[in-house]
Parts: sequence; structure tokens; C-alpha cells
Amino acid sequence: MDFTQEKDLQNEIANNQSLQRDICGLLDMDFYQTRFHKETKFINGITADFTLFERDKIKALMECKGGAINVTDYVRGIGQIFQYEYFAEKGLSVRDYEFYPLCEFSSVYIFPDSVLRNNEFNIGLFKYPQTKKILEVNSHSLAVRLIDEGEFAKYAGGGGKIP
Repeated sequence: MDFTQEKDLQNEIANNQSLQRDICGLLDMDFYQTRFHKETKFINGITADFTLFERDKIKALMECKGGAINVTDYVRGIGQIFQYEYFAEKGLSVRDYEFYPLCEFSSVYIFPDSVLRNNEFNIGLFKYPQTKKILEVNSHSLAVRLIDEGEFAKYAGGGGKIP
């Protein structure tokens, strides 16, 4: 699967229950109690690519990026997930949606594996919100993995690439 364009990754997530199940597993969410809602509008005209409702409350907001991005696009995505954390912290929603407490909420950044393979920027040397969950989708198998704090530390100390 080629996820060069963001919309291709969004469509795969929207239509692939197996992928949704894997995402829920990495976010400690009950797949059977979770709804993926595509393109939810929030304050200031900001649109989350996906809102994940668990038991009718927002447990995660997700920003998607396609594989054909540069450092500016990547940083814009970080800005989005910072805003998502702020929305959850302050309970900001244009539709009066209820959020989980911040300690249970996730600001999710998801992108295909080509983002890490094809770029020179070091994802370990950016600031992220405290609620961040960075997910990478394998473009061939559609396996999803969480880039955890240990891996971020390796990136930060390793000049951009993990040995």
C-alpha cells in the first residue's frame, strides 16, 4: 500500500477494522467500545483527522501524515497534537463532547514507515505534548507500532537514525 498522500492513510484507517483494532491495542482502548470518527472540527477551525470515542467520550485525537512530507509538515503535525492535548485539558469542543481525563487521553500522531526511512530529520529532537503517542504504520503489512520513550531516546542520542 502506498501512503504517499495523507488521504490514503486516512481512508485505510477509516475502512480497515483490523488496523483500527491494532491502533486501539496500542492506545489501551477497548476496540469494541471505540468509534473512529473522521474529520471532527474543533475550535479555531482545527480539524482532527480522527476522533476516537470510547464509551461516548473522547479518549484520543489523531493526526495523520502521508509519506511525502518534509520537516515543516512534520512539525505542523506536532503542533496539531499539542492543540489536541489542549482541547482535552480544557474540555474544548464545539459539540460539547466529553473528554477522558488528561491522564487517560492520547494525542496521537500516525504516519507510514516511509516518513522515517525517507527523511533526514531526527524525530527524537522535537518537543512533543505529554499525552503523545507516536504510531508508525508499515506500508506493506499494515502492522502498527508505537514509538516508545526508549526509542525516542535512541533517536535523540543517535543523530537521527537507530543503528
